[in-house]
Amino acid sequence: MLASSNGKKITTMIDIEHIATFKWGNKQAKKLTELRGNIPRRQLEQKTTELGQKVAHQYIQQLEQPDYYATRLKSGTITVSVEVVNVLCEALNADITDFFDTAKIITVIA
Repeated sequence: MLASSNGKKITTMIDIEHIATFKWGNKQAKKLTELRGNIPRRQLEQKTTELGQKVAHQYIQQLEQPDYYATRLKSGTITVSVEVVNVLCEALNADITDFFDTAKIITVIA
């Protein structure tokens, strides 16, 4: 989403294959914590490993506490790869709209 010169937000749709990372903030962190529930981080790590894209339990902790870890980064912002978000969604039986409320899932059959 970009702001136009008149202050309105502009939404642009682009195929996810062209996206490398997402900006990760407190809203996504809270949702990840909520979706994880009582599942230990190490168990979620194991599940992501079984799905073919290991997400380390330490990284899951960073994603759940972005403010703390972002202050250590030069950019001050945490970004997450599309692959990590996808495997977390699969492991938690969620989809991208759970993390990003402006996301829309559109299936195009080519």
